[in-house]
This record gives sequence, C-alpha cells and structure tokens, in this order.
Amino acid sequence: MISWQSSTFIAKPAEEVFAYVADVRNDPNWHKDVKSATVIKGNGQLGQGTVFDVKAKVSGTEEIIAYEAPHKVVLKGGDMGKMVPTDIRTIEPVEGGVRFTRHVDLEASGFMGWMTKRMLGMITKRNDHFVQNLKQVLEGA
Repeated sequence: MISWQSSTFIAKPAEEVFAYVADVRNDPNWHKDVKSATVIKGNGQLGQGTVFDVKAKVSGTEEIIAYEAPHKVVLKGGDMGKMVPTDIRTIEPVEGGVRFTRHVDLEASGFMGWMTKRMLGMITKRNDHFVQNLKQVLEGA
C-alpha cells in the first residue's frame, strides 16, 4: 500500500466545505485530473453507498463508504484495473474556518504498484496542488 496526504486551512464553515468535497461531481473544479463525475447509484442524496462514475486520467467508479457529516467522507475506487484508491477527506473545525485534509491510500499491484512507488514524490506534490486549488475555489480567490 502507498499513502500520501495534504492539508490546508480553508476560511469557510465545516458544513460548507464538507458539502462541497463530499460531492465528487465538484472534483473537476479543484482536482484537475478529474474531467467529470456523475452519480450512477444513490437515492438522490449523498451518503454511504452513493456511487460516482469518474472520468479522469484513470477512470472508474468511486463509492462513498463512510459519510460522517460534516467531518469526514471516505471514497473507495473501483473498476480501475490494478489500482484501488481510498480517498479520505476530513474537515476539522479550527478558529476562523477548517483544516481540510485529503489522505489517499492506494493498493496497486504489478507494474502499476512499482511505477506508483517511484512516482510518489510527484504524486504527493500534485495532491498538494489539488488541495490548494480547493482552498482557492472555496475561498473565491
């Protein structure tokens, strides 16, 4: 398993940040590897069991496996070949806003596992960039 994490302060209420990051359809606005996301399973409201079809550099599905509003949402990737990401997005209230953290665990086998380990520095830097994009989008900068 390979892991990386990035966090930032966002000057917005926890409920607003959570609502935005829990809805993967918003990811193309800040996670620039994601081109589009649509809900393919769910009852009309986001929650555990909602599944998104995600078009990205590595396309597949993402399912909400934990939904703890307004503090944490966990997404598990599927249909992505030899890579299975778990994307943990946490929102911790702090004075003046929240501390947002995006932690990713990636199970990758074979060549993809080997390649991902060698690219970990670049992947971590890209994750830092995505988290900063989120801050800019939500704060309107």
